[in-house]
Order: sequence, then structure tokens, then C-alpha cells
Amino acid sequence: MISTRLLVVALAGMLGMAGGVFAADDAVDANVRDLTRYYEKDGIDLSRYKAIMLDSLGLDDARVMAPPWYEGEDGSPKKWQLTDSDIKWLRKSYRETVKAEIEKGGYPVVDAPGEGVLILDIEIIYLMPYARRGEDVTTRGFGEMLVQAQFRDGMTQELLAVYEGKQNVGSEYQQNSRLNNESSLRELFQYWGSRVRGIMDSARLD
Repeated sequence: MISTRLLVVALAGMLGMAGGVFAADDAVDANVRDLTRYYEKDGIDLSRYKAIMLDSLGLDDARVMAPPWYEGEDGSPKKWQLTDSDIKWLRKSYRETVKAEIEKGGYPVVDAPGEGVLILDIEIIYLMPYARRGEDVTTRGFGEMLVQAQFRDGMTQELLAVYEGKQNVGSEYQQNSRLNNESSLRELFQYWGSRVRGIMDSARLD
């Protein structure tokens, strides 16, 4: 039996960048922050789950916050907002990238709950870019975000675990451009997918 503790091991480093099963980039791993466990159900047998269902990336209540070095009018919430196209891109890129990583392990990503399905629901609580859109500056990564991850049973919808924590989006110094920022976010999503795949691999090999 695989306990929910495996979720802790895998999600403790969740949200950064990786390639292969846990073959995470050392520079990125050094900058990954741990997620805090808020709830775990005891006695969960993760080997029962053969497929993953990805809920849509939660952005409905996400706040965009100015970093603390922007003051006065420059830090006004009106200047730090997600557009409809931003939200569409984030959800599309999240699903495509995480799905591709999970399916590398032979685990199907399904569109409906059911027996043997583990539901993953990730919500972005807030996003803090380190520079405004179009600003000609160099930043270390795109920014940071506060994320909550929930796992549920696909048959009963029972809540299995909840984790929350701040995450860095990129760790290398880069020019503030749409291309670089999108690349940092995709690398983050790729890492999430590899961690979920690692959970499934660990359960299968036990």
C-alpha cells in the first residue's frame, strides 16, 4: 500500500522545471520551495489509481500583485492584471504541458472522473511578476506565485490531500519579454507533470 506520504515527497518540490522521471535540473531544484501540507487522508492506496484527470487551472480568483519595489501608482492593481488572453494561454499551456509529461509514463489523462482516476486540481492564489508587461528590464525568472494543489478520488470525489505554497517561476536571469516569461511558465508546468508522474511511478513499482 502506498500512503499519501508519497504525495508529500513528490509535491515538496513541485513547481519548477524537470526532464525525465525526477531528472530535475539541479539549478531549478535549488530554487524550488516546499509546499505545506494542510490535509492528508490516512491509509490511501495510490496503486489503485491508473489515470489522472486534470481540472482546469484555477484562475478565477487569482490576484496579480506588484512586487514590493513598485510603489505608488506603479503598484496600482489596475496596472497588474491578467487579460482574457493571458488566462486562456495559461490554461491551455498548463493542460498541454502537464498532460504530455504524465503520459510519458503511460498514464492516460482522462476528461471524466471514474474508478481508478486521481483528480488533480491546481489553483493559483496569486501571481507576482517581477516586471510589468513590456518593461525593458532584466529579472531573475518571471516571478513567483502562491499555489494550492488538491487531490481527489475520481469515483467518490473524496478529498485526499491539500498542499499550498509559494513557488518561483524560473530561476535564471532573463530579459523581460513575453517569449521568456512564457518559457519560464511552461518549464514550471513541465515540472508539475513530472512530479505527478513520479507519484504514479512510485505507486506502481512498490
